[in-house]
Amino acid sequence: PGLAGSGPAAAQPTFRIRHIDAPIVLGTLAANGFHETQSGNFTIQWSGPRMTDDMYRFLEEHQKVNHFPGSTELTRKDRMWIHLHEMAHKFGKQVFNFVPETYVLPKQLDEFLRCYQRHPNYMWIVKPHASSRGRGIFMLRDIQELSVEETMVVCRYVHNPLLIQGLKFDLRVYVLVTSFSPLRAYVYREGLTRFASKPYSTKKEHIQDLFRHLTNYSINKSAPNFVENREVAADNVGHKWSFSALTRHLRHTGVDTNLMWSRINDLVVKTLLSAEPSISRKMRDLNMKHSSCFELYGFDVLVDSKLKPWLLEVNLSPSMKADSPLDWQIKSSLLSDAFNLV
Repeated sequence: PGLAGSGPAAAQPTFRIRHIDAPIVLGTLAANGFHETQSGNFTIQWSGPRMTDDMYRFLEEHQKVNHFPGSTELTRKDRMWIHLHEMAHKFGKQVFNFVPETYVLPKQLDEFLRCYQRHPNYMWIVKPHASSRGRGIFMLRDIQELSVEETMVVCRYVHNPLLIQGLKFDLRVYVLVTSFSPLRAYVYREGLTRFASKPYSTKKEHIQDLFRHLTNYSINKSAPNFVENREVAADNVGHKWSFSALTRHLRHTGVDTNLMWSRINDLVVKTLLSAEPSISRKMRDLNMKHSSCFELYGFDVLVDSKLKPWLLEVNLSPSMKADSPLDWQIKSSLLSDAFNLV
């Protein structure tokens, strides 16, 4: 679909891309009549995660940027867990029970050690607090392997993932937020199903084989047996599927996909609500209008064998590159819809 310009720059809308490589963003805007600029007189700016407070303060009324101030309250693993933990304390753990048991180290080291001693058979996954693309992640069963020299997040490993053809998978769910006060969010119906490249196994000899346990594309694309999608129409071929292909497959195997997606939408709304006070406060501090900002988040969700969705992380500035025709089709359509909504 085409994009509509707005505001004083509507006669010749412009866009600026800063501190990020986003070729699909560039291609989508250019194909719809936007002209690229390097000046501050832009209609839309698409940037990497580091926008300063001054950049927000000097926005003109007609300008829009792709980040809310304080968005890292959702996308830093340690901050996200703190907000969700507070909501669970306020509204009940049974309502906010979609994040695996999590500890932020070294701050919660003593609590983690007590849990570890109570449940020695649990398996854990350790993640740097502000990393992406699977960097620095490892599996933990023996406490002797844990070093707490830097801030990290330790999560209980979801041991019973829903499998397809013996492979673990997760979902990259795209969520567009156009306002936090009031909260206004859109969940894109299409997205990417990302598979691990080796059969799932928790045997001792397989614990540190990340090709079995992680679904990150950036990791699995280097696996010898990784299969890249080559045709948009063949969206159920290889180690990356569309949501449409996933839903078709699950329905054929008797899975209640309506229930699964309803639970995922519930998870998304509650996660956004957990960070709304912090982000709204930051916007008030900067005396900003919510209409100046939008955010396209990448929610990474794992579904277990009981169709319970688990939130793994929320990504700031999810990749807008394409390594396959399926990537290009999904992300370019996503961006066209997103820009029309903002």
